[in-house]
Amino acid sequence: MRTGHSIFWATCLFLSLNTASRAADLVVTVTGAANQKGMIAVGLFNSSTNFPETPGLGQRVAAAAKVELVFKNLAPGRYALSAYHDDNNNEKLDRGMFGIPKERYGFSRDARGVAGPPTFRDAAFEVKEGDNRMSLQLR
Repeated sequence: MRTGHSIFWATCLFLSLNTASRAADLVVTVTGAANQKGMIAVGLFNSSTNFPETPGLGQRVAAAAKVELVFKNLAPGRYALSAYHDDNNNEKLDRGMFGIPKERYGFSRDARGVAGPPTFRDAAFEVKEGDNRMSLQLR
């Protein structure tokens, strides 16, 4: 009977370690805020669906010249980031005439679109098991 319990617990330990080793963490550094008012909003996307408007995961932190955010326990794969400086803290990217953003914004891989946001493909990067880092410059 003891042998059966030992095998059971050994199997549980193996599965938990195996699952944990597949997790990925992503540290995102954002620079280029216009000032220290408001918040920096960062959205994380794992597909082109809803990119760059409605992220699968999002975080907001107080604005500063340089901020870091951490997305934990991600499945390895392709992701893209969008970010903006919500200077007036109204929880949206303010736009002016013709939909041109009034607040600073940026995308992973410094992707830029033509007459609109970049595609997911242009902003996408690979997240691997373990620790990953990505930097964004708001413009």
